[in-house]
Amino acid sequence: MKGKTLRTNLQEALQQEPARKMEETIQLCVQIVRNQRKGQEPRTDFFQYLSDVFRFEKWTVLGPQAVTLLLACFAIYATADIPANLPAYIPLFVLAVMPTIFKCRYYRMSELEAATRASGAQIVLAKLILAGAVNLVCMTVLIGAAVSLRNLYQEIGQMVLYCLVPYLVCMASMLRILRLGRTKSISACVAVMLGSSLCWGTSAKWMPWLYEVSTFGIWILAFLFFSVFFIKEICFIITMRKEGKMYGTVV
Repeated sequence: MKGKTLRTNLQEALQQEPARKMEETIQLCVQIVRNQRKGQEPRTDFFQYLSDVFRFEKWTVLGPQAVTLLLACFAIYATADIPANLPAYIPLFVLAVMPTIFKCRYYRMSELEAATRASGAQIVLAKLILAGAVNLVCMTVLIGAAVSLRNLYQEIGQMVLYCLVPYLVCMASMLRILRLGRTKSISACVAVMLGSSLCWGTSAKWMPWLYEVSTFGIWILAFLFFSVFFIKEICFIITMRKEGKMYGTVV
């Protein structure tokens, strides 16, 4: 009888001990998580992150843009038919954005970038906002230089479209290459930008009718058409950012 009682007591003790240890482990884990939350730094908002990206990438953004702007202004000074030749310079500004946008691809750090606290899409969006702001400033200066040097005050509206349409075409192409391209995406994007610049320069020489006042409606339609593609890519980047995903492929 005593042996049976002893065996029963041992079985109860062995059953209670794991349950007690498990409860202690759960409480210890909960306490550790609570302590970590108390000492956790507040999450950086997007505008603060944008400021940090500009602080680290400012020379990569501003340097190539400044050089491109100087070359374009010199070309305007030396060229006679300014409005028609203006679109040929715009792809060069998008080309100057590439060192910033494709930096992780060039150094093969996209996998590390995808695993960071900020999603890959957020990094691309921040760089795109900064580069786009500098691009718009440069295009404004370029138009101002053309107007002041050639007294083209009546053609400002046309020149704005001559800048925006090639810019939207090149930016939409670059983002699509970034999203779908892999190892040779940088070479493909350079080829597209240089080819686009050559095409616009050729059209200015061989299709002068394209830059007459009567074709103003065609440029407006082209602006609306390519704006849709560009906005769709931006919306896709924002969606990927909210989901914390990588924009494009990891190479």
